[in-house]
Amino acid sequence: MTERSWASAGLEVLGPADFDGDRLRRQGRYVVTFGATWCSPTRHFVPKFKEWSKRVDAIPAIADITDLESPLWDVFRIKITPTVVCFLDGSPAFRSDGRRWIGIRGRDLRSVAEFLGSTTRPPVPP
Repeated sequence: MTERSWASAGLEVLGPADFDGDRLRRQGRYVVTFGATWCSPTRHFVPKFKEWSKRVDAIPAIADITDLESPLWDVFRIKITPTVVCFLDGSPAFRSDGRRWIGIRGRDLRSVAEFLGSTTRPPVPP
């Protein structure tokens, strides 16, 4: 059996070391898909997510929770993959949870885009 990875997805791949508890160790606006390579809905969603993310004002990434022992499952209370979480300067600010056997639908992504469109970036210090 070939081992799958997110390396070819063309998105930044995050792991437990990229988080402090439920905070992302990144500044700015991130939209992160929590997904497992063994999850069929996630595998089908990631290319759509990548294309969709080109139209929103946030940096896209994948939080790899392929390992069932990953602490990110518990920290973010992930029940279904994919699940999408928006982070503003490291803090989780909005999420859309996947649905069993379905994952994330177009209307879920519209809700994420609406949230991102309704938030303003803080002013850049001089």
